[in-house]
Amino acid sequence: MRVLLTGTARCGSTWAANVLGRAEGAQAVFEPDGPASDVLGAMVAARLGSHPALPPDQRSFWYRQLWDLAFVGGWPMARAESVRAAGRRVSRMPKGVRDGLVASLAMGTSQLRKRPRNVIVKSVNSTFSLDWIAQRYAPKMVIMRRNPLNTISSCAVLGLYAKRNIGDLSAVNRLVVAPLGMTTPGDEASEVTRVAWNVGLLTTGLKQAADRHPEWIVASHDALCLDPLPKFKALTRELGLGWTSAMEEYVTKSDDPSFTVFGGSQRVHPNAATSTTGSSRRSEATTQFARRLTPAQIAEARAVLAEFPLGGWGPEAY
Repeated sequence: MRVLLTGTARCGSTWAANVLGRAEGAQAVFEPDGPASDVLGAMVAARLGSHPALPPDQRSFWYRQLWDLAFVGGWPMARAESVRAAGRRVSRMPKGVRDGLVASLAMGTSQLRKRPRNVIVKSVNSTFSLDWIAQRYAPKMVIMRRNPLNTISSCAVLGLYAKRNIGDLSAVNRLVVAPLGMTTPGDEASEVTRVAWNVGLLTTGLKQAADRHPEWIVASHDALCLDPLPKFKALTRELGLGWTSAMEEYVTKSDDPSFTVFGGSQRVHPNAATSTTGSSRRSEATTQFARRLTPAQIAEARAVLAEFPLGGWGPEAY
């Protein structure tokens, strides 16, 4: 079974992929199209931008190589630091040498590596190419959605989506932004406005894809946070995966306030209030924007989001 788990950055997809990747016979592949996380992702981004926008009938040798490899389980031991270091060295090679080497390695690995029974691919850069992926690989599609105010607050803390406009990518502008009749924020835009605009654009793209494909699964990060075990068990059944004790253990441990997904720590917004006490880490995540953003920033983010056709995916729905 192939599963593509997608959403915006900071939507809870990493948490979900770590849970589903512990299902019976499953392996999770993280961000194969990430420009900073995978050498193939970097090569695709150099050609198609950080968020490729490919209509279903468009041909792309490099995008095909990326997803061929992802859906057979990705690079072996991809999360080992030695493998990451090798990828960084390859990315610095002369273009001609690098391209030939990476293409040969990707094609050979796709054909020869031992394939897991079930592959869960997690991606936050594929929003505008979901139909392209679905047409070629027919994965079960899971779109993670989250209150966009929480997404904005988390991205603002980490500096994600703050320095550039995703809508300025030529294909994204032509295929998504222009049909919406919108323009991207100018150079004078504040960080909160820019983050909110990018989150609004990505959320709109995900909603449009879900509307085109009612058979795809839409999972709510907020609902999963409020009732994790029953909701994850229901999602696992819907996908046709087998629930395991490892999944239950991970979900339970992830509710501990000291838990980190891959290690490291979270930075706290300078204007954020201290976390409430007496409630779980996950349930607090459903209202984190109120602690990480000031009232003025929340109002600014709401005004930006109101420009997008989010409907039931907007902040008012949560």
